[in-house]
Amino acid sequence: MSTFTVTKILGARLDAKTLFGFAIASALGVLLAAYPLASLGAVAVFLLAYGIFRWCRERLEFWQALVLLALTPYFILNYGFDNFAIGAGGYHFPVGDLLMFLALVLLTWRTQRSVMKSILLDPPVACLIVLLLMACCHLLIDVPRYGFYAVRDGSMFFEAVFLILGVMWAGNPRHTQLLKCWLFYVFLINLFYSYTFSWGEKIQAMSPSFGVFHPVPLFGHYQLSALLLLLGAIYFIWIAPSIVRWPRWILMLLAAAQLGGLAIHQVRSMYVGIAVILLVLLLLRETKKLVGFASTIGWGFGVLLALLLAVSALGIKLQGRMGPVDLSFVEEQAKTVLAVGDANARMSHDVDRANWYGQVWDRVRSSPTNIMVGEGFGQALIDFVNEEGIPVRQPHNSSLTVLARLGFVGLSIWFLFIVLVLVRYVRFLRMRSVSEGASATILWLFLCFLLVLLHASVQPTLELSHGSIPFYFLLGLGIGIMEKMKNSFDPQSFGVDARRTVAS
Repeated sequence: MSTFTVTKILGARLDAKTLFGFAIASALGVLLAAYPLASLGAVAVFLLAYGIFRWCRERLEFWQALVLLALTPYFILNYGFDNFAIGAGGYHFPVGDLLMFLALVLLTWRTQRSVMKSILLDPPVACLIVLLLMACCHLLIDVPRYGFYAVRDGSMFFEAVFLILGVMWAGNPRHTQLLKCWLFYVFLINLFYSYTFSWGEKIQAMSPSFGVFHPVPLFGHYQLSALLLLLGAIYFIWIAPSIVRWPRWILMLLAAAQLGGLAIHQVRSMYVGIAVILLVLLLLRETKKLVGFASTIGWGFGVLLALLLAVSALGIKLQGRMGPVDLSFVEEQAKTVLAVGDANARMSHDVDRANWYGQVWDRVRSSPTNIMVGEGFGQALIDFVNEEGIPVRQPHNSSLTVLARLGFVGLSIWFLFIVLVLVRYVRFLRMRSVSEGASATILWLFLCFLLVLLHASVQPTLELSHGSIPFYFLLGLGIGIMEKMKNSFDPQSFGVDARRTVAS
Protein backbone atom coordinates (compact mmCIF):
# COMPACT_ATOMS: atom_id res chain seq x y z
CA MET A 1 0.00 0.00 0.00
CA SER A 2 1.42 3.37 -0.94
CA THR A 3 2.27 5.72 1.88
CA PHE A 4 0.56 8.52 -0.04
CA THR A 5 -3.09 9.20 0.77
CA VAL A 6 -5.44 8.03 -1.98
CA THR A 7 -8.52 10.15 -2.62
CA LYS A 8 -11.52 9.21 -4.73
CA ILE A 9 -13.01 12.10 -6.68
CA LEU A 10 -15.83 11.52 -9.14
CA GLY A 11 -14.90 7.88 -9.38
CA ALA A 12 -11.20 8.54 -10.11
CA ARG A 13 -8.49 7.49 -7.69
CA LEU A 14 -5.94 10.28 -7.12
CA ASP A 15 -2.84 9.99 -4.98
CA ALA A 16 -0.94 12.86 -3.39
CA LYS A 17 1.63 12.98 -6.20
CA THR A 18 -1.07 13.52 -8.81
CA LEU A 19 -2.76 16.23 -6.75
CA PHE A 20 0.55 17.99 -6.16
CA GLY A 21 1.39 17.86 -9.85
CA PHE A 22 -2.04 19.22 -10.75
CA ALA A 23 -1.60 22.10 -8.29
CA ILE A 24 1.82 22.98 -9.71
CA ALA A 25 0.53 22.83 -13.29
CA SER A 26 -2.43 25.06 -12.36
CA ALA A 27 -0.17 27.62 -10.69
CA LEU A 28 2.14 27.67 -13.70
CA GLY A 29 -0.84 28.14 -16.00
CA VAL A 30 -2.07 31.14 -14.00
CA LEU A 31 1.41 32.73 -13.96
CA LEU A 32 1.84 32.10 -17.68
CA ALA A 33 -1.48 33.80 -18.42
CA ALA A 34 -0.74 36.79 -16.18
CA TYR A 35 2.98 37.23 -16.94
CA PRO A 36 3.72 35.40 -20.21
CA LEU A 37 7.28 36.55 -20.96
CA ALA A 38 8.45 36.56 -17.35
CA SER A 39 7.00 33.09 -16.78
CA LEU A 40 8.53 31.66 -19.94
CA GLY A 41 11.88 33.22 -19.04
CA ALA A 42 11.71 31.81 -15.51
CA VAL A 43 10.82 28.35 -16.82
CA ALA A 44 13.67 28.51 -19.35
CA VAL A 45 16.15 29.54 -16.65
CA PHE A 46 14.91 26.83 -14.29
CA LEU A 47 15.13 24.13 -16.96
CA LEU A 48 18.59 25.34 -17.96
CA ALA A 49 19.78 25.30 -14.34
CA TYR A 50 18.24 21.87 -13.77
CA GLY A 51 19.81 20.55 -16.98
CA ILE A 52 23.23 21.89 -15.98
CA PHE A 53 22.89 20.34 -12.52
CA ARG A 54 21.87 16.91 -13.87
CA TRP A 55 24.62 16.99 -16.49
CA CYS A 56 27.24 18.05 -13.94
CA ARG A 57 26.15 15.60 -11.26
CA GLU A 58 26.97 12.67 -13.51
CA ARG A 59 30.32 13.99 -14.71
CA LEU A 60 31.75 16.63 -12.35
CA GLU A 61 32.27 17.34 -8.68
CA PHE A 62 29.73 19.39 -6.75
CA TRP A 63 31.89 22.52 -6.58
CA GLN A 64 32.29 22.41 -10.35
CA ALA A 65 28.51 22.21 -10.79
CA LEU A 66 28.17 25.35 -8.68
CA VAL A 67 30.72 27.12 -10.87
CA LEU A 68 28.83 26.31 -14.06
CA LEU A 69 25.52 27.29 -12.48
CA ALA A 70 27.01 30.73 -11.83
CA LEU A 71 29.03 31.18 -15.02
CA THR A 72 26.23 30.26 -17.44
CA PRO A 73 23.92 33.21 -16.57
CA TYR A 74 26.94 35.51 -16.22
CA PHE A 75 27.83 34.75 -19.84
CA ILE A 76 24.27 35.03 -21.17
CA LEU A 77 22.40 37.51 -18.94
CA ASN A 78 25.37 39.75 -18.08
CA TYR A 79 24.39 42.76 -15.94
CA GLY A 80 20.95 41.29 -15.26
CA PHE A 81 22.46 38.35 -13.37
CA ASP A 82 24.88 40.67 -11.56
CA ASN A 83 21.83 42.07 -9.80
CA PHE A 84 20.02 38.77 -9.22
CA ALA A 85 20.22 38.84 -5.45
CA ILE A 86 18.70 37.28 -2.34
CA GLY A 87 18.45 38.72 1.14
CA ALA A 88 16.27 40.48 3.66
CA GLY A 89 16.26 43.48 5.95
CA GLY A 90 17.69 45.83 3.36
CA TYR A 91 20.72 43.63 2.63
CA HIS A 92 20.86 41.72 -0.64
CA PHE A 93 23.67 39.49 -1.85
CA PRO A 94 24.33 38.54 -5.50
CA VAL A 95 23.51 34.90 -6.13
CA GLY A 96 26.40 34.49 -8.59
CA ASP A 97 29.01 35.60 -6.06
CA LEU A 98 27.47 33.37 -3.39
CA LEU A 99 27.64 30.32 -5.67
CA MET A 100 31.26 31.03 -6.63
CA PHE A 101 32.38 31.65 -3.05
CA LEU A 102 30.63 28.46 -1.92
CA ALA A 103 32.44 26.54 -4.65
CA LEU A 104 35.75 28.08 -3.55
CA VAL A 105 35.14 27.13 0.10
CA LEU A 106 34.28 23.54 -0.82
CA LEU A 107 37.37 23.29 -3.00
CA THR A 108 39.84 24.76 -0.52
CA TRP A 109 38.41 22.58 2.26
CA ARG A 110 39.54 19.43 0.45
CA THR A 111 42.69 20.74 -1.24
CA GLN A 112 46.11 20.03 0.21
CA ARG A 113 47.89 23.04 1.66
CA SER A 114 50.97 22.42 -0.46
CA VAL A 115 48.88 22.60 -3.64
CA MET A 116 47.14 25.78 -2.57
CA LYS A 117 50.46 27.32 -1.53
CA SER A 118 51.99 26.64 -4.95
CA ILE A 119 49.04 28.37 -6.61
CA LEU A 120 49.19 31.44 -4.36
CA LEU A 121 52.95 31.83 -4.84
CA ASP A 122 52.69 31.86 -8.63
CA PRO A 123 53.89 35.37 -9.66
CA PRO A 124 50.69 36.51 -11.49
CA VAL A 125 48.54 35.24 -8.62
CA ALA A 126 50.86 36.90 -6.09
CA CYS A 127 50.30 40.25 -7.86
CA LEU A 128 46.55 39.83 -7.50
CA ILE A 129 46.97 38.95 -3.82
CA VAL A 130 48.89 42.19 -3.24
CA LEU A 131 46.09 44.15 -4.92
CA LEU A 132 43.56 42.32 -2.76
CA LEU A 133 45.48 43.18 0.41
CA MET A 134 45.63 46.84 -0.63
CA ALA A 135 41.88 46.78 -1.22
CA CYS A 136 41.28 45.22 2.21
CA CYS A 137 43.29 47.99 3.89
CA HIS A 138 41.12 50.60 2.18
CA LEU A 139 37.92 48.78 3.07
CA LEU A 140 38.74 48.80 6.77
CA ILE A 141 38.22 52.56 6.55
CA ASP A 142 35.74 52.79 3.69
CA VAL A 143 33.08 50.26 4.76
CA PRO A 144 32.14 52.16 7.96
CA ARG A 145 31.91 55.37 5.91
CA TYR A 146 30.15 54.19 2.75
CA GLY A 147 28.64 50.83 3.62
CA PHE A 148 28.05 48.08 1.07
CA TYR A 149 28.89 50.40 -1.84
CA ALA A 150 32.53 50.18 -0.80
CA VAL A 151 32.43 46.38 -1.00
CA ARG A 152 30.74 46.55 -4.41
CA ASP A 153 33.43 48.92 -5.75
CA GLY A 154 36.15 46.59 -4.51
CA SER A 155 34.65 43.47 -6.10
CA MET A 156 37.06 43.47 -9.06
CA PHE A 157 39.87 42.71 -6.62
CA PHE A 158 37.94 40.24 -4.42
CA GLU A 159 36.65 38.28 -7.37
CA ALA A 160 40.22 37.63 -8.50
CA VAL A 161 40.23 34.74 -5.98
CA PHE A 162 38.09 32.77 -8.43
CA LEU A 163 41.21 32.35 -10.53
CA ILE A 164 41.96 29.48 -8.12
CA LEU A 165 38.87 27.64 -9.33
CA GLY A 166 40.13 27.76 -12.90
CA VAL A 167 43.61 26.53 -11.94
CA MET A 168 42.19 23.59 -10.00
CA TRP A 169 39.73 22.75 -12.77
CA ALA A 170 42.64 22.22 -15.15
CA GLY A 171 44.03 19.49 -12.89
CA ASN A 172 41.83 16.85 -14.53
CA PRO A 173 42.04 16.64 -18.37
CA ARG A 174 38.60 15.01 -18.57
CA HIS A 175 37.04 17.89 -16.64
CA THR A 176 38.79 20.33 -18.96
CA GLN A 177 37.25 18.64 -21.98
CA LEU A 178 33.81 18.74 -20.37
CA LEU A 179 34.27 22.45 -19.69
CA LYS A 180 35.09 22.96 -23.37
CA CYS A 181 31.84 21.20 -24.27
CA TRP A 182 29.94 23.48 -21.91
CA LEU A 183 31.57 26.53 -23.51
CA PHE A 184 30.43 25.36 -26.94
CA TYR A 185 26.77 25.34 -25.91
CA VAL A 186 27.09 28.63 -24.01
CA PHE A 187 28.40 30.32 -27.15
CA LEU A 188 25.61 28.72 -29.16
CA ILE A 189 22.96 30.09 -26.76
CA ASN A 190 24.63 33.50 -26.76
CA LEU A 191 24.51 33.54 -30.57
CA PHE A 192 20.73 33.30 -30.63
CA TYR A 193 20.22 35.52 -27.58
CA SER A 194 22.45 38.27 -28.99
CA TYR A 195 20.29 38.52 -32.12
CA THR A 196 17.39 39.73 -29.92
CA PHE A 197 19.29 42.94 -29.21
CA SER A 198 17.00 45.11 -31.34
CA TRP A 199 14.10 44.16 -29.05
CA GLY A 200 16.12 44.57 -25.85
CA GLU A 201 14.02 47.42 -24.44
CA LYS A 202 10.80 45.46 -24.87
CA ILE A 203 12.38 42.42 -23.26
CA GLN A 204 13.51 44.52 -20.29
CA ALA A 205 10.04 46.03 -19.92
CA MET A 206 8.48 42.56 -19.61
CA SER A 207 11.28 41.05 -17.52
CA PRO A 208 11.19 40.52 -13.74
CA SER A 209 13.55 42.85 -11.89
CA PHE A 210 15.98 42.24 -9.05
CA GLY A 211 18.73 44.31 -7.53
CA VAL A 212 21.37 44.79 -4.88
CA PHE A 213 20.98 48.58 -4.78
CA HIS A 214 18.16 49.25 -7.28
CA PRO A 215 15.86 47.07 -9.42
CA VAL A 216 17.39 45.85 -12.69
CA PRO A 217 15.60 43.67 -15.30
CA LEU A 218 16.98 40.15 -15.39
CA PHE A 219 16.66 39.82 -19.18
CA GLY A 220 17.54 42.18 -22.01
CA HIS A 221 21.17 43.04 -21.19
CA TYR A 222 23.94 42.57 -23.74
CA GLN A 223 27.08 44.12 -22.23
CA LEU A 224 29.32 41.16 -23.12
CA SER A 225 27.43 39.87 -26.15
CA ALA A 226 29.76 41.38 -28.77
CA LEU A 227 32.86 40.11 -26.96
CA LEU A 228 31.35 36.63 -26.68
CA LEU A 229 30.33 36.66 -30.34
CA LEU A 230 33.92 37.28 -31.41
CA LEU A 231 35.33 34.71 -28.96
CA GLY A 232 32.65 32.24 -29.99
CA ALA A 233 33.50 32.64 -33.67
CA ILE A 234 37.12 31.54 -33.24
CA TYR A 235 36.02 28.87 -30.74
CA PHE A 236 33.73 27.31 -33.34
CA ILE A 237 36.52 27.33 -35.93
CA TRP A 238 39.38 25.92 -33.84
CA ILE A 239 37.94 23.93 -30.93
CA ALA A 240 34.36 22.93 -31.75
CA PRO A 241 35.37 20.29 -34.38
CA SER A 242 36.94 18.21 -31.57
CA ILE A 243 33.84 18.56 -29.38
CA VAL A 244 30.81 17.80 -31.55
CA ARG A 245 30.26 15.65 -34.61
CA TRP A 246 28.58 18.40 -36.58
CA PRO A 247 29.51 18.94 -40.24
CA ARG A 248 32.33 21.42 -40.64
CA TRP A 249 30.25 23.70 -42.87
CA ILE A 250 27.63 24.10 -40.12
CA LEU A 251 30.28 25.11 -37.59
CA MET A 252 31.73 27.55 -40.12
CA LEU A 253 28.27 29.00 -40.74
CA LEU A 254 27.66 29.44 -37.00
CA ALA A 255 31.05 31.13 -36.63
CA ALA A 256 30.19 33.46 -39.49
CA ALA A 257 26.81 34.22 -37.93
CA GLN A 258 28.59 35.32 -34.77
CA LEU A 259 30.83 37.67 -36.71
CA GLY A 260 27.78 38.99 -38.55
CA GLY A 261 26.12 39.65 -35.20
CA LEU A 262 28.79 42.26 -34.45
CA ALA A 263 26.98 44.54 -36.91
CA ILE A 264 23.97 44.52 -34.58
CA HIS A 265 25.88 45.27 -31.40
CA GLN A 266 28.19 47.80 -33.06
CA VAL A 267 30.97 47.71 -30.47
CA ARG A 268 33.98 49.38 -32.07
CA SER A 269 36.49 47.74 -29.74
CA MET A 270 35.50 44.36 -31.19
CA TYR A 271 36.29 45.61 -34.70
CA VAL A 272 39.74 46.33 -33.31
CA GLY A 273 39.59 42.86 -31.74
CA ILE A 274 39.34 41.29 -35.19
CA ALA A 275 42.55 43.07 -36.15
CA VAL A 276 44.18 41.92 -32.90
CA ILE A 277 43.34 38.29 -33.68
CA LEU A 278 44.78 38.58 -37.19
CA LEU A 279 47.94 40.24 -35.85
CA VAL A 280 48.48 37.61 -33.15
CA LEU A 281 48.03 34.77 -35.63
CA LEU A 282 50.48 36.46 -37.99
CA LEU A 283 53.12 36.98 -35.28
CA LEU A 284 52.77 33.40 -34.03
CA ARG A 285 52.96 32.11 -37.62
CA GLU A 286 49.66 30.27 -37.29
CA THR A 287 49.11 30.28 -41.04
CA LYS A 288 46.35 27.67 -41.10
CA LYS A 289 44.33 29.40 -38.39
CA LEU A 290 44.95 32.79 -40.01
CA VAL A 291 43.54 31.62 -43.34
CA GLY A 292 40.61 29.94 -41.61
CA PHE A 293 39.71 33.05 -39.63
CA ALA A 294 40.09 35.31 -42.68
CA SER A 295 37.73 33.09 -44.66
CA THR A 296 35.25 33.16 -41.77
CA ILE A 297 35.27 36.95 -41.93
CA GLY A 298 34.22 36.64 -45.56
CA TRP A 299 31.46 34.25 -44.57
CA GLY A 300 30.44 36.74 -41.89
CA PHE A 301 29.88 39.43 -44.50
CA GLY A 302 27.81 36.94 -46.45
CA VAL A 303 25.64 36.18 -43.41
CA LEU A 304 25.22 39.91 -42.76
CA LEU A 305 24.15 40.53 -46.37
CA ALA A 306 21.67 37.67 -46.20
CA LEU A 307 20.27 39.06 -42.93
CA LEU A 308 19.89 42.56 -44.36
CA LEU A 309 18.18 41.26 -47.48
CA ALA A 310 15.82 39.13 -45.41
CA VAL A 311 14.75 41.90 -43.02
CA SER A 312 14.44 44.34 -45.94
CA ALA A 313 12.13 41.95 -47.78
CA LEU A 314 10.04 41.52 -44.64
CA GLY A 315 9.92 45.26 -43.98
CA ILE A 316 11.72 44.94 -40.64
CA LYS A 317 14.09 47.68 -39.49
CA LEU A 318 16.80 46.48 -37.13
CA GLN A 319 18.24 49.00 -34.69
CA GLY A 320 21.74 48.44 -33.39
CA ARG A 321 23.43 49.83 -30.31
CA MET A 322 24.47 53.09 -31.98
CA GLY A 323 22.55 53.22 -35.25
CA PRO A 324 20.65 51.25 -37.89
CA VAL A 325 21.87 47.81 -38.88
CA ASP A 326 23.11 48.37 -42.42
CA LEU A 327 26.42 48.18 -44.26
CA SER A 328 26.84 51.95 -44.53
CA PHE A 329 26.70 52.43 -40.77
CA VAL A 330 29.11 49.53 -40.13
CA GLU A 331 31.48 51.04 -42.70
CA GLU A 332 31.29 54.44 -40.99
CA GLN A 333 32.01 52.84 -37.61
CA ALA A 334 35.04 51.06 -39.01
CA LYS A 335 36.32 54.37 -40.37
CA THR A 336 35.99 56.04 -36.97
CA VAL A 337 38.12 53.25 -35.49
CA LEU A 338 40.81 54.05 -38.07
CA ALA A 339 40.34 57.81 -37.44
CA VAL A 340 39.48 58.41 -41.10
CA GLY A 341 35.72 58.80 -40.76
CA ASP A 342 33.53 61.73 -39.83
CA ALA A 343 35.23 63.66 -37.02
CA ASN A 344 31.87 64.79 -35.66
CA ALA A 345 30.73 61.17 -35.43
CA ARG A 346 33.87 60.23 -33.52
CA MET A 347 33.49 63.19 -31.21
CA SER A 348 29.83 62.43 -30.42
CA HIS A 349 30.79 58.94 -29.28
CA ASP A 350 33.96 59.83 -27.37
CA VAL A 351 33.18 63.14 -25.66
CA ASP A 352 31.57 61.51 -22.62
CA ARG A 353 34.46 59.13 -22.14
CA ALA A 354 37.02 61.96 -22.38
CA ASN A 355 35.06 63.89 -19.79
CA TRP A 356 35.02 60.87 -17.46
CA TYR A 357 38.77 60.41 -17.79
CA GLY A 358 39.28 64.05 -16.90
CA GLN A 359 37.11 63.70 -13.79
CA VAL A 360 39.06 60.67 -12.63
CA TRP A 361 42.43 62.30 -13.22
CA ASP A 362 41.33 65.32 -11.18
CA ARG A 363 40.46 62.99 -8.29
CA VAL A 364 43.77 61.14 -8.57
CA ARG A 365 45.93 64.27 -8.41
CA SER A 366 43.85 65.89 -5.69
CA SER A 367 46.23 64.67 -2.96
CA PRO A 368 49.57 62.85 -2.59
CA THR A 369 47.77 59.95 -0.91
CA ASN A 370 45.44 59.52 -3.86
CA ILE A 371 48.39 59.57 -6.24
CA MET A 372 50.29 56.88 -4.34
CA VAL A 373 47.65 54.46 -2.99
CA GLY A 374 44.36 55.77 -4.38
CA GLU A 375 41.20 57.08 -2.78
CA GLY A 376 39.73 53.67 -1.97
CA PHE A 377 36.14 52.55 -2.41
CA GLY A 378 32.61 53.75 -1.80
CA GLN A 379 32.40 56.96 -3.83
CA ALA A 380 31.52 57.19 -7.52
CA LEU A 381 34.54 58.11 -9.63
CA ILE A 382 32.50 60.09 -12.16
CA ASP A 383 29.39 62.26 -12.15
CA PHE A 384 27.11 60.79 -14.82
CA VAL A 385 23.61 59.33 -15.08
CA ASN A 386 22.65 57.02 -17.95
CA GLU A 387 19.45 57.06 -19.99
CA GLU A 388 17.73 54.79 -17.47
CA GLY A 389 18.41 57.24 -14.65
CA ILE A 390 21.02 54.99 -13.01
CA PRO A 391 24.25 56.65 -11.81
CA VAL A 392 27.40 55.43 -13.57
CA ARG A 393 30.18 54.98 -11.01
CA GLN A 394 33.13 53.90 -13.17
CA PRO A 395 35.05 55.68 -16.00
CA HIS A 396 34.69 52.85 -18.56
CA ASN A 397 38.34 51.90 -18.32
CA SER A 398 39.30 49.20 -15.82
CA SER A 399 42.97 50.19 -15.61
CA LEU A 400 41.97 53.78 -14.88
CA THR A 401 39.70 52.46 -12.16
CA VAL A 402 42.68 50.64 -10.62
CA LEU A 403 44.63 53.91 -10.68
CA ALA A 404 41.81 55.84 -8.98
CA ARG A 405 41.11 53.18 -6.35
CA LEU A 406 44.67 52.02 -5.56
CA GLY A 407 46.92 54.77 -6.94
CA PHE A 408 50.08 54.39 -8.96
CA VAL A 409 51.31 51.64 -6.64
CA GLY A 410 48.26 49.53 -7.46
CA LEU A 411 48.43 50.40 -11.15
CA SER A 412 52.09 49.32 -11.32
CA ILE A 413 51.25 45.96 -9.76
CA TRP A 414 48.28 45.59 -12.14
CA PHE A 415 50.49 46.18 -15.19
CA LEU A 416 53.08 43.74 -13.80
CA PHE A 417 50.34 41.12 -13.52
CA ILE A 418 49.34 41.66 -17.16
CA VAL A 419 52.95 41.46 -18.38
CA LEU A 420 53.62 38.23 -16.44
CA VAL A 421 50.54 36.59 -17.93
CA LEU A 422 51.41 37.73 -21.46
CA VAL A 423 54.95 36.39 -21.18
CA ARG A 424 53.70 33.03 -19.93
CA TYR A 425 51.21 32.62 -22.77
CA VAL A 426 53.71 33.64 -25.46
CA ARG A 427 56.39 31.28 -24.16
CA PHE A 428 53.96 28.39 -24.15
CA LEU A 429 52.62 29.11 -27.63
CA ARG A 430 56.16 29.22 -29.03
CA MET A 431 56.73 25.62 -27.91
CA ARG A 432 56.64 23.24 -30.87
CA SER A 433 56.19 20.02 -28.84
CA VAL A 434 52.60 20.86 -27.91
CA SER A 435 49.70 18.92 -29.41
CA GLU A 436 47.30 20.61 -31.81
CA GLY A 437 44.44 20.35 -29.32
CA ALA A 438 46.41 21.92 -26.48
CA SER A 439 47.80 24.65 -28.74
CA ALA A 440 44.32 25.62 -29.99
CA THR A 441 42.93 25.72 -26.45
CA ILE A 442 45.75 27.87 -25.07
CA LEU A 443 45.70 30.15 -28.11
CA TRP A 444 41.98 30.72 -27.61
CA LEU A 445 42.47 31.43 -23.89
CA PHE A 446 45.30 33.83 -24.74
CA LEU A 447 43.09 35.73 -27.18
CA CYS A 448 40.32 35.70 -24.59
CA PHE A 449 42.71 37.41 -22.16
CA LEU A 450 43.70 40.02 -24.76
CA LEU A 451 40.17 40.74 -25.95
CA VAL A 452 38.79 41.13 -22.43
CA LEU A 453 41.55 43.63 -21.65
CA LEU A 454 40.76 45.42 -24.91
CA HIS A 455 37.06 45.52 -23.99
CA ALA A 456 37.98 46.71 -20.47
CA SER A 457 39.92 49.65 -21.95
CA VAL A 458 36.66 51.27 -23.07
CA GLN A 459 34.08 49.64 -20.77
CA PRO A 460 33.79 48.87 -17.01
CA THR A 461 34.26 45.19 -17.82
CA LEU A 462 36.24 44.09 -14.78
CA GLU A 463 34.40 46.36 -12.35
CA LEU A 464 31.27 44.25 -12.86
CA SER A 465 30.92 40.61 -11.87
CA HIS A 466 29.72 39.37 -15.26
CA GLY A 467 33.07 40.50 -16.68
CA SER A 468 35.55 39.88 -13.87
CA ILE A 469 34.41 36.42 -12.72
CA PRO A 470 34.58 34.73 -16.16
CA PHE A 471 37.82 36.60 -16.88
CA TYR A 472 39.61 35.37 -13.77
CA PHE A 473 38.21 31.85 -14.05
CA LEU A 474 39.32 31.40 -17.67
CA LEU A 475 42.69 32.95 -16.87
CA GLY A 476 43.10 30.44 -14.06
CA LEU A 477 42.19 27.64 -16.45
CA GLY A 478 44.90 28.75 -18.87
CA ILE A 479 47.50 29.04 -16.11
CA GLY A 480 46.51 25.61 -14.79
CA ILE A 481 46.80 23.89 -18.18
CA MET A 482 50.18 25.46 -18.91
CA GLU A 483 51.51 24.61 -15.45
CA LYS A 484 50.29 21.03 -15.70
CA MET A 485 51.98 20.51 -19.04
CA LYS A 486 55.18 22.18 -17.86
CA ASN A 487 55.39 19.66 -15.03
CA SER A 488 55.95 16.82 -17.51
CA PHE A 489 52.37 15.68 -17.88
CA ASP A 490 51.45 14.17 -21.22
CA PRO A 491 50.78 17.07 -23.60
CA GLN A 492 48.52 14.84 -25.69
CA SER A 493 46.10 14.50 -22.79
CA PHE A 494 44.80 17.98 -23.55
CA GLY A 495 44.31 17.15 -27.19
CA VAL A 496 41.95 14.21 -26.58
CA ASP A 497 38.88 14.10 -28.78
CA ALA A 498 36.25 15.57 -26.48
CA ARG A 499 33.47 13.79 -28.36
CA ARG A 500 34.62 10.46 -26.90
CA THR A 501 34.77 12.07 -23.45
CA VAL A 502 31.18 13.28 -23.65
CA ALA A 503 29.98 9.98 -25.02
CA SER A 504 31.48 8.18 -22.05
